[in-house]
Amino acid sequence: MIAGLLELYLDQFLIFVLVITRMSGLMMTAPIYGTQAVPFQARAFLTIAMGVLIAPLYWGEPIVLPNTVINLAILMGHEAIIGLSLGLAVLILFSGLQLTGLMIGQMSGMQLADLVDPTFNENVPVFGQLMNFLALAVFVTIDGHRHLMNALLETFRWMPPGEARISKELVEALSEVMSMSFAMAIRAGAPIIISLFISMLIMGLISRTLPQLNVIAVGFSLNSLILMITLSISLGTAAWIFQEQTSTVIESIQTALTSN
Repeated sequence: MIAGLLELYLDQFLIFVLVITRMSGLMMTAPIYGTQAVPFQARAFLTIAMGVLIAPLYWGEPIVLPNTVINLAILMGHEAIIGLSLGLAVLILFSGLQLTGLMIGQMSGMQLADLVDPTFNENVPVFGQLMNFLALAVFVTIDGHRHLMNALLETFRWMPPGEARISKELVEALSEVMSMSFAMAIRAGAPIIISLFISMLIMGLISRTLPQLNVIAVGFSLNSLILMITLSISLGTAAWIFQEQTSTVIESIQTALTSN
């Protein structure tokens, strides 16, 4: 009986599978949705719930049934890449701010402790985790998670289930996102990096004129003081830079996906 029902509604079942495949790509990679801190059951429930809402809208649309398992795997792979590309683009942007924290910790000499990052499921420097929390706060404040979900839902308008295509513009857009993420890391950390660099130059000159001075002890204290002052001043600038880049990244990936 189940086999008969499945054969009767095979088109609808395939559309439902393709919809949740596209949704699951976003749920696995996107910040907020794909973080390890969110239980797998919650992500699976949200994915299936979105599939139940979206799939009936396309049950009347014609769809070509794959005649082999390989064709089905290719079809599902295209759908998954759509969601993965959106989530991965924002994840790359998050890693840019974590790179800022890494550079700050290296130059200040305060990279002595690591914390577990639930987003990447690995140990990261303290300042990298601080910048990651900043990115999460800004992302939620500007409704980035809603814009990201809306961008994925918009892809169904241009590419209904079963018609997903991967273009070279998507690869170019992801490469551009990586460049933007690195540039953002430099821009966000520039005030602190320049301040610490000037501090090291000054301490180098002092050590030449006063050899008896304990440069390591004095330099570490001075770097810590400069770091805290410049970080408190430039943290708002880093948040503004990340906010500016987030909307640009989502729009560029969405444009690349709908350019077919």
